[in-house]
Amino acid sequence: MNLKILSLGIVTLLCGCSQKVVVDHVLLNPDSPVGYTSVRSNSQPKAYMLLFPGFGEMSSDVLEATNLPETMAKNDIAVFIPTLQNGAETYGFSNESQDCLNDIVADIRKRYDIANLPYCVGGFSMGGATAIRYAELTDSKPFALFAIDSPLDYDRFLFATKRDIEAYHKDTEDGIYAKLHSDIEEIKACSPYQIADSTHSAIRSLRDVPVRYYIEPAEDWWLNNRRTDALGLNILDGTCFINDLRLIGNDNVELILSHNKGYRRATKQKHPHSWTIVDNKNFLNWINNNLVR
Repeated sequence: MNLKILSLGIVTLLCGCSQKVVVDHVLLNPDSPVGYTSVRSNSQPKAYMLLFPGFGEMSSDVLEATNLPETMAKNDIAVFIPTLQNGAETYGFSNESQDCLNDIVADIRKRYDIANLPYCVGGFSMGGATAIRYAELTDSKPFALFAIDSPLDYDRFLFATKRDIEAYHKDTEDGIYAKLHSDIEEIKACSPYQIADSTHSAIRSLRDVPVRYYIEPAEDWWLNNRRTDALGLNILDGTCFINDLRLIGNDNVELILSHNKGYRRATKQKHPHSWTIVDNKNFLNWINNNLVR
């Protein structure tokens, strides 16, 4: 594997008197986008986090949208933000993406000598689906798993997207609707969760993993600003996912609802589908509590 450090940046943040956060980007092969951004303190980490961007995001977008990686790093939890084979337009829950992710994780563990450390995993939007599928498939389970307003059932997602195209003609306003419907149709079998699966087969391996699902429903905002009703909102997937985890015996799962917290930091505009619905202080407490279980 042709490993290359593409760029190295050091960001100094106040944390006590001398703590600093180091951000660098590693390419596994200079001829592809596959790699990861690491966000670490200058101390030895006690754990690490795999953090996945949403569809259309790169690691730089994540660092602009939220200070969650810096918060974790300043508390000695190293953060790694993978970039998969198709860059920002990667469907991270697909088999191809999961194979790519396994290569990335192997490199992270070897390069930073953290294979024996506990880890957590999560992501925003489709990145949450990436995280959940990874947690389902890996033998080495994370000590915590989280998703932020994530579509998880891609049969439901496709039905809602088709309805948006046929009933509301949203594809004429934004071509992403047609692209998502076409692309995901080919990989929907890789969905990390299916509401219709009464056997709960995909999620059974998560029975002992602490899980949080974050969402800001804001139905009136979606109706008024996006002509989107409940069928097109990820709360259907999130509530069913949490409920089914409880039904199979996982008592350490939570649905975290926020109100009027979602906004895009870059534009300072209200938007419930945003990284900012996570309260970083409360999140850190949850991570630390599960780390010492």
